[in-house]
Amino acid sequence: MLEMPRSPQSKQLASFLAGLQLGDLPVHAPELLKLCLLDTIGCAFGGYDNEAGKVAERYLKCAGDGRSCTVIGSASGAAPEVAALANGVLAHALVFDDLHRHAKLHPGVATIPAALAIAELTNASGEALLLAIAAGYETTARVGVAIDMASHRHKGWRATGTAGSFGAAAAAARVLNLDAEAFHHALAVAAAQASGNWAFQQSGGMELYLAAGTAARNGLVAGLLAQAGFRGADDPLTARDGGFFGMTSEAADASQISESLGTRFRLLDTCIKMYPTCHSSQTGIDAAINLRAKHNITLADIERIVVRTGEITRLQCGWPYEPAMPAKLIFHMGYAMALAIRNGLVRPADFEGESPYDLELSRVAKATEVIADPELTAIYGERKPCDVTIHLREGRALRERVDYCRGEPENPPVPSTVIAKFHANAGKRAPAKALEEIADRVLGLERERELGPLLRLLRQ
Repeated sequence: MLEMPRSPQSKQLASFLAGLQLGDLPVHAPELLKLCLLDTIGCAFGGYDNEAGKVAERYLKCAGDGRSCTVIGSASGAAPEVAALANGVLAHALVFDDLHRHAKLHPGVATIPAALAIAELTNASGEALLLAIAAGYETTARVGVAIDMASHRHKGWRATGTAGSFGAAAAAARVLNLDAEAFHHALAVAAAQASGNWAFQQSGGMELYLAAGTAARNGLVAGLLAQAGFRGADDPLTARDGGFFGMTSEAADASQISESLGTRFRLLDTCIKMYPTCHSSQTGIDAAINLRAKHNITLADIERIVVRTGEITRLQCGWPYEPAMPAKLIFHMGYAMALAIRNGLVRPADFEGESPYDLELSRVAKATEVIADPELTAIYGERKPCDVTIHLREGRALRERVDYCRGEPENPPVPSTVIAKFHANAGKRAPAKALEEIADRVLGLERERELGPLLRLLRQ
């Protein structure tokens, strides 16, 4: 007897998400997602201080038309596609937004701008927006895990732009309340648009930030096209000719798309970042801060630093130091650790202005060696450990290993920390009273019958 062919993984995911309700989520998921939303909004407000944010603001003067959809931090509105792209770029401009370590991508900056624009177009409730964000985060994570982040990265693809397009499409489809068939068409349209690469890192190109915006825009367009009746590929992920997985990875595992649907929620593995740097460097930063606190060291005490870590961390964060554009500098391990030792923290402003040229920061950054360790490379898909040894001029060697950085599910921030981060990022763009009301409305999002009051607050 012939076995009936199984439905494509993408159709199984679409069917599940089309029927998803808030009550289906793990009990802690809504609170996490609301913190992620608040964090993303804060990053978007703060993004205007960055080079990419300034470009986005000038772009809006040309492409914004005062219509339809909110751009966070701008009194002017824009067409839905423009708003989604601009909000994605702004929210990613500080590279301070949330991160999914197993998928190696930033889910919020793709999902939330698409969900927000569609919710505004449809006069959706806060509960509908929250459910859409859940669908987007879960989709982004599942596609990112299934693609095999190491293979995807080594081929030059950036998962925030690629997998993020699927998450944004899922968020849009969920707000639009599409049935399973139309939901799947939205995912297929996302596959046809997905893009984003790592060429920017060589020179610090602004494509780093663009990947978030294009993913958000792609997802929004995918959802609206599917609602209008657009028909997509039957198997966009694993089709032999042109399937997304085959094109962008040598080691994709399509079964991860539907593995334990409804019982395991990968969105729970989201990290709310505590530093505006590449996520792969953040266990190194934590190790440096821990050693600073334990031994009261200063930059002047340090002869050199050795960081043992995974191969991808070495590739992204271990290049010879020289002052560079922020889009390149936020990846440098030695510079970030030098900042952490000098200041006890790392701030967005540290990657612009005179700081990258500071002689002592530069000396320690140049004296930092990042080495790929086979053991740590083998577990990179699960965690991003850094084993740090600081060699002091007086002869001692101080060692600290951190496997889970601050902000990870294993080391989560308390809500008050996320709220404080929101105020710190957004404080230059909006008054404190407005920010307090934004936080109250976001943290009580499911009680918002309509989003108008919140959206008006975002148009500062």
